[in-house]
Amino acid sequence: MLMKAVFPALLLAVTIGFSDGALASSGSEIKAAMGPLRDSLLTMLKNADKRGPEQQKAVKETANKVSQLVKELKVPADKESAAAELKSVWGEFNKVREEKVVPAILAGNTSEAEKLVNGEQKQRLMKIMQICDQLK
Repeated sequence: MLMKAVFPALLLAVTIGFSDGALASSGSEIKAAMGPLRDSLLTMLKNADKRGPEQQKAVKETANKVSQLVKELKVPADKESAAAELKSVWGEFNKVREEKVVPAILAGNTSEAEKLVNGEQKQRLMKIMQICDQLK
């Protein structure tokens, strides 16, 4: 009888505890998600035959995953400024990817896309990785 009364309360407590943790992400998770994003974008850039809807979807989905992780990032109070910087740099990275890099690739302007990817985007990527390391 006691078990019937205690089990639902225990289950509820465990569920609430896990749901709070499940909504939070870490710098390590964001850093790990950046790899597949970069790989999917470089695949599209380097392979003219991989610029169709399937690869475009892969690029978009990997970027969406990073965006979600950045949105869910939870850090201690002493790391809030680093988290804010990460969100800002990610926002710039994602905007340039979406508005300049992918359109340049799809238009066949690979030299412009490579210039962006190996220039300003690489700098942003390195900054994101550096901040993620601070947030571990």
